[in-house]
Amino acid sequence: MNDTLQIYNTLNILCIDDDRDIIDIYSVMFSMLFKNVYTAYDGQEGLAVFQKESIDIVLTDYSMPKLTGLQMSEKIREIDASIPIILLTALENLEILRDAIDLRITSFIKKPLSSQSIFSTLEFVAKSVLADRLLIKTQTEQLSYNNYQENLTYQKEHVIIKNDLQNSKMFSDFHCEVLYKPRDILSGDSYIIRELSKWEYFMFLVDGMGKGISAAVTAMLCSAAVNNKIDEAIKNQNFSLHTIVKQLLEFISPNLLEDEVVSATFLYFNETTKSLEYAMFSMPAILSMIENDVVKIKSNNPPLTAYTRDINTTTIDTTKITKMLIFSDGLNENYVNNSEEFYGKYLLKDFTQAHDLNDLEEKRSQKVLVQEDDITYLFLHK
Repeated sequence: MNDTLQIYNTLNILCIDDDRDIIDIYSVMFSMLFKNVYTAYDGQEGLAVFQKESIDIVLTDYSMPKLTGLQMSEKIREIDASIPIILLTALENLEILRDAIDLRITSFIKKPLSSQSIFSTLEFVAKSVLADRLLIKTQTEQLSYNNYQENLTYQKEHVIIKNDLQNSKMFSDFHCEVLYKPRDILSGDSYIIRELSKWEYFMFLVDGMGKGISAAVTAMLCSAAVNNKIDEAIKNQNFSLHTIVKQLLEFISPNLLEDEVVSATFLYFNETTKSLEYAMFSMPAILSMIENDVVKIKSNNPPLTAYTRDINTTTIDTTKITKMLIFSDGLNENYVNNSEEFYGKYLLKDFTQAHDLNDLEEKRSQKVLVQEDDITYLFLHK
């Protein structure tokens, strides 16, 4: 017993018995073991003490005035479903035992009492309390650590994402607005908006395969690699869209799993020539408004894989384009409320009617309440 005394000194015990001599014995005997010993002489008083103090273990007699040990235990269970309760009883009434089991009484001590039965039961119960505390502490520390790591990851994602239009939101005649809304902390989407010169801008949107850590790592690797090559191109004044795509392929191919695919959009806006050069790898078609008609700019390449070698780029005139929507498939593939339909069925109409990003988001949020995938899109409008 001496080896286990230390397990009690952080715990508070509540003892309830209508026999004052027994309460006195508890007070003397337990005061040397427990942090605090609280006492009461009937069930009603015991309940009041439990509500007032921080109790770790309840030790109660069954037969008491005002409230029996079980009646008091029932009310305690309404407050705390897991607090250990030890019931002192003669163990002769089966109805009492059934009621005690229904109330999840932790342990029983048979009358007449013996110090051995009391201490062996208390040792078991005290160890279980401390084990629960340790588990909760461990879980709390793990949760705190996980939250810390998730916050670092989220910050890292935003460091990798570079948006040179974050403040001005303007390039050429276009107002550029971005919605980046990961479903979880780790996002399989990433994007880049870079100013190459006063008249040239580069935009990149990538969507890693699937969800979770693997997709997020791939997306971040792609964005980091592209950013690095864009920095070099700006420094050397030798930007080429084809070269940027080729350099990403050379970097990412050895880092992709054998069956992994990546969807991506590369855009090069040149205000001097009023042109847009693009390379799209299995991404949703860009929606562009020309006068009163929506024109879809479709992917001109299959998805990126470890075996991709060919790169196709296309150049179009942007003079008559009044607005554009560049997005990952997460925008399309969220279910509409109370329906089996994807939001993609309504996107074209909402884009046609929307004046800006806030307008589009208002229309989307009316149809989609539950986000089921990462959502990233760039809304450009003149």
